[in-house]
Amino acid sequence: QLFFPPMTQDQRKESVKGAKVMTDNAKVAIRNIRKSANDKIKKLEKDKEITQDESKSAQEIIQKITDKFITQIDGILREKESEILKV
Repeated sequence: QLFFPPMTQDQRKESVKGAKVMTDNAKVAIRNIRKSANDKIKKLEKDKEITQDESKSAQEIIQKITDKFITQIDGILREKESEILKV
């Protein structure tokens, strides 16, 4: 059996900081994926494989997906933050 003493308030704050760093890293990764996808779409448009309207539509869909995941990440952070700070 393992015994873990309760976390101090400072330890809780440090854990929240760590969670925020992880959240920021996840957001950067998502934005990098968005940029990569948009670059591929723009290349298809440049190579005349898709129209300008199709390119714009695809980029809007990519942005909606990006926004959805950023919102999810922010929600998870809020939940974890309140869970960690709850004494």
